[in-house]
Amino acid sequence: MNPDKTSAIALFSAPRQYVIPVFQRGYVWTLEKQIAPLWADLEERATHWLERQAILESNPSTQLAPLRKHFLGSVVLAPISNAFGRVTAYEVIDGQQRTTTLHLLILAFRHAAGHLPVPDIAEMLEPLTQNGGTFKVTSDVHKVWPTKAGREEIHFLDRAGSATEICSEFPAIKGRQRVERPLMVQGYLYLYHAIRAFFAGLSMDDPRNAETDQTISDALIHSVRRENEPALPVGELAEFSTRRAEALYMALQDAVQIMTLTLENEDDPQVIFETLNARGEPLLASDLIRNFVFLDAARRNQEVAPLYEQYWQGFDEERDHNDKVTANRYWREKERSGRITYPRIDLFFYHYTILRRKQETKVSHVFQGFKEWWQSGNKNVAAELASIVTCSGYFKELISPEGTGFLAEFARLVKVLDVSTLTPVYLFLREHYQADDPALRQVLADLASYLVRRAVCGFTTKSYNRTFLRLLEVLTAPGAGDPAIEARTYLLGLGGNSQCWPDDQDFAEYWHSRPVYNELRPAKTAAVLRALEVQGRGRKQETEVVATVDKLSVEHVLPQGWGNTSYYPLSNNHEDAVPRRNQLLQTFGNLTLLTQSLNSAVSNGPFLEQLDGEKIIPGKRNQICGQSVLTMNAYFQNLVAWSDNDIRARSEILFQQALLLWPKPPVT
Repeated sequence: MNPDKTSAIALFSAPRQYVIPVFQRGYVWTLEKQIAPLWADLEERATHWLERQAILESNPSTQLAPLRKHFLGSVVLAPISNAFGRVTAYEVIDGQQRTTTLHLLILAFRHAAGHLPVPDIAEMLEPLTQNGGTFKVTSDVHKVWPTKAGREEIHFLDRAGSATEICSEFPAIKGRQRVERPLMVQGYLYLYHAIRAFFAGLSMDDPRNAETDQTISDALIHSVRRENEPALPVGELAEFSTRRAEALYMALQDAVQIMTLTLENEDDPQVIFETLNARGEPLLASDLIRNFVFLDAARRNQEVAPLYEQYWQGFDEERDHNDKVTANRYWREKERSGRITYPRIDLFFYHYTILRRKQETKVSHVFQGFKEWWQSGNKNVAAELASIVTCSGYFKELISPEGTGFLAEFARLVKVLDVSTLTPVYLFLREHYQADDPALRQVLADLASYLVRRAVCGFTTKSYNRTFLRLLEVLTAPGAGDPAIEARTYLLGLGGNSQCWPDDQDFAEYWHSRPVYNELRPAKTAAVLRALEVQGRGRKQETEVVATVDKLSVEHVLPQGWGNTSYYPLSNNHEDAVPRRNQLLQTFGNLTLLTQSLNSAVSNGPFLEQLDGEKIIPGKRNQICGQSVLTMNAYFQNLVAWSDNDIRARSEILFQQALLLWPKPPVT
């Protein structure tokens, strides 16, 4: 490894291209977290240079301490074999965010310098923004060549003649709809206006006005994201100072330092990539896994680009409505697992690593676990990548269910019950069975029965990680039989409230008596009722989608505030009548689903419409039946009262449906 110190100017001064490997993550630096702080550091160095020059001009004999340098971090480079007619190129193993941002900075500097009274500085900067000459590959003119998700953007930025042209190509608003500009474009626009502000003697930390704490930087960030032509949020700018532009150039040349580490043949890029602490956006576990896998392929002398394009590119990139390649946001969006949220791609690799290792793994140790599994045998890179892609599709159908099939309904139920520890088992089953296999339907029905019965009974979920990890071990053990049979045998053999599959007697007892609205909570209660609604629909209604839980509300047919009205009298005055009813009203028999909540007057009103003097008080029955498209509410249509016995009767009817939907097979 050859270490060297360089500056931002020197980094781009030679005809050279910095290639971001296709398997690296795309550009992720944001204005608040990285761009604005970087500019603040550069602005400070340029201001100090100006102050030193002022002192030296007033007193040339003054002995000043050396100008303090600002360290921007390191860039790790691996030489790429040169070919005739190609520019000298280096792969950026680490530091691609920093390298790309510095290129955007110099590009913005050149465009801003075009507004100065003299063209000297803009002309000096031009060769720093593109490689001059004629090349066999036209993309060699670019100083930085990013992953595919950013190539169209960098190509346009490098070719554009002005910030106005860039704003026109990447607007913040199309018609009446706001559009998010690519992060590279946002970074360029912020730096362009920050440089213009510096030319005019303004600091981005200056307050926008005396009446607010908002800085010019804060307002500029808002403008970059929301306005087609972002501009500095200040009045008329002072005349641009060529001297201040010179100060910025000298700061980039003399006061900003970068450490470049150029690898030699014996250096291991992956080890260096894993151990370096960069200033940038923290790497996801999936970022480390991607680099590890493709660097391993490179060490085996396999063609990395085709492997990436066939198997991994879909995780990183997608095409937008204009058919432009952009970052794939789905896999970077966060998904809740328990009480914490994680990027979906990291959550997938967490469960995938458990699937392959069959060992409990901490989310914070996903990469280490994956690496340990990968190195445990001689892996076929293409075959393993194909398995990852296939399993990612199964993971997606579990956490983002679509359609009305039994797989989607199982996924919706598991998601609301929040049993993510089941995911590795699901991935295994989907690898083993086709989607339409009756055995898959059976095993998922068994799992749903196991989960719902335990949820209704209020049995603990704390042991689920061990329960399902042990199930995964059983299913994948040497000599294991059909997974559906093995899974049923395993679940039937579990004992004790911490693990058992509740029998019909326990299921019935808790179904009729447990105040599920309070203890199971509304969302899970709604999920159970919704599953009964889906099951109860006839064949003609099967294609009609039942609203998801987040679009449904649980309604108490007997109001929770029944005691404050005269609409629902007790049938006896025993001292335990009130507490019995208060428990009963929170059970399944008294709960139904609505696609929109009743207003409070109706919700707390009588079951049937009543006349109070000349005022008509609407009845709940007509409202529940009239405004609902759910078939379960047709039950109330012919009832003329709603009493404790009616609640018990409906509870039994729902329970019989639950037995059909979530049966427990006999132990054989």
